[in-house]
Amino acid sequence: MPLILTAEHKKQLVVGLQYDANEPLHNMLKWTGTIFSFVINKPTAWILNVIHIVIWCVWNYHTCLDASGERIEGCTPAKEFLKTYMYPPSMRDLAPLIGAFTFGMVFYLQSSYNIYREFYFNGHQIAGGIKNISVLVRSLFKRREARWNVCRHLVSSQHLVYHEVNKRRAEWHGSKPGDEDHPGGWDAFAGKMMDLYTMTPEERDVLKRWRGNRHMLLYSWALEAFREELGAHPLPTGEKAVSVRGPSDEAHMATQLTTQLLNLRDNSSRLHQMLLVPIPFPYYHLVETMVFFVLLLMSYSFINLNGAMSSLFSSHISIFVFPITVLVTNGIIEMANMMQDPLGDDIVDFNHEAYTNDLFDLTEAQCLFTAQKSASSATYPP
Repeated sequence: MPLILTAEHKKQLVVGLQYDANEPLHNMLKWTGTIFSFVINKPTAWILNVIHIVIWCVWNYHTCLDASGERIEGCTPAKEFLKTYMYPPSMRDLAPLIGAFTFGMVFYLQSSYNIYREFYFNGHQIAGGIKNISVLVRSLFKRREARWNVCRHLVSSQHLVYHEVNKRRAEWHGSKPGDEDHPGGWDAFAGKMMDLYTMTPEERDVLKRWRGNRHMLLYSWALEAFREELGAHPLPTGEKAVSVRGPSDEAHMATQLTTQLLNLRDNSSRLHQMLLVPIPFPYYHLVETMVFFVLLLMSYSFINLNGAMSSLFSSHISIFVFPITVLVTNGIIEMANMMQDPLGDDIVDFNHEAYTNDLFDLTEAQCLFTAQKSASSATYPP
């Protein structure tokens, strides 16, 4: 059975375009998310097909015959002229060029997919690192406020990652604060964080004035809150506020948190840098230009696929084969272009809110919700 995903399901998925690989016929007949939907709006694909149809019409219908079927004196049919002076190259003649073009296209697709996959895994590693820290602080700190005071800074840092990359992407495309696709400035972001209770007005103002990396300052605040709670006074009930067994245990836990924070910084930085330097422009330009000009040569070369006019199918075969060639090659390039920029409104783009919403809900549960059990609660196999 094909997958049936509601809008609510898709909100929870980072990659909303899901499919069942065991339904090949159903998947082949789909339009959304296929190369057909990618190529339909690409001007170069239409230009190449129009050029081939014009060449095909001239080749087959410029016959120098008048209405009575007599040869017009002094007129040379287009087919004879082109065979004499501009004979269409065969596919064998174009083999070296097609080989280089295929290698460049496949390598470009693989490089784009690597960016797409790394972005996905970096997003999961950022969220996973913060979830690991929430497990650590829940096991250590008895006070729910202390747990949240550590984790809220990290939740803000994750939201800040996606806010910054979306803001930069929108501004590079000419959008300004207030536009639909612009996430807004610092005040808009900080207001959202204050609504989630992950940032105070004082922290908002300090971060706004901060000249350094805001992520690093948020990580520093989380580490400071962690260390302060390690040295906290006993609870009013007289029990310890922290579940540690001595100074060496405290130092070990602090080291664990520091390691997690350094990994978070690495993953956040890698995610930023990956979008800043996707695939070098010269290579992208080479692939796009090579695809266009190789297909342009093939639009002329494919005339050789047509047989005599006496056979209707053989004389028309190139106008079916060439558009398929254009569709596949341009579809691969468009798919690669989309995967280089996994944020936005394309069908293959990531729903980064699935990362942030999932992390907030799980961190809130780990830090604030009660799930106590008695010390004697246990079960054993017979």
